[in-house]
Amino acid sequence: MEKQREILAIIPARSGSKSVIDKNIRIIGGMPMMAHSIRHALDCPYITRTIVSTDSEKYAEIAREYGAQVPFIRPAQLATDTALDVDVFYHALKYLQDNEGYRPELVVQLRPTCPVRRISDINAMIEIMLSDETLDSVRSVVPATEIPYKMWFLNDDGTTIRPVIDDPPECYNMPRQELRTAYYQNACIDVLRPWVVLEQHSMSGIKIGGYIMKDFIDIDTPEDFERAVRIIQED
Repeated sequence: MEKQREILAIIPARSGSKSVIDKNIRIIGGMPMMAHSIRHALDCPYITRTIVSTDSEKYAEIAREYGAQVPFIRPAQLATDTALDVDVFYHALKYLQDNEGYRPELVVQLRPTCPVRRISDINAMIEIMLSDETLDSVRSVVPATEIPYKMWFLNDDGTTIRPVIDDPPECYNMPRQELRTAYYQNACIDVLRPWVVLEQHSMSGIKIGGYIMKDFIDIDTPEDFERAVRIIQED
């Protein structure tokens, strides 16, 4: 019987939030918001270990209550508004490697701000990575609602503009039907190889796979929260 691949899920849940106070533990659908991502990880047959990276002992206690491991408390400097995902994941993977000798084959990022997520999507993205060793990562995307071909940067003079994309020439004057479909990274699911973080200090690497999701919700405002509540109640 083939040995099960070691696949780690990391749920980054810092305690600070300005838009929705303590949003990662705010009750939604009868449990703290980050508990939904913990449940998603635990319900995924491919994922063999689930940890929460948090700077809060309170959050750590809640995470353990819902079945996640919290092997460390994240340093405060990695829990600011400007902290980068790659630094948070580097800290987590380096800690597990140095203190436990633990080296997973894949890492799955499940952000707690996405309490509505299909296990089938997580499975499919992991399967993409397992079937194609040339990929450094795969991330979930959705069709963009705005057309990047018709977007502009404002120049330093404050009055003139230049196109964000200029290929094909004057694409901003073309009918949208003639332009390629653009996709937006929705930050719901990311699957990557640990060495991409540890050796390249990147969350994506060079060769990135895309997985198109049908729908998603990412909570950043009180309005997002209310919409998620309605979706969970209807589910």
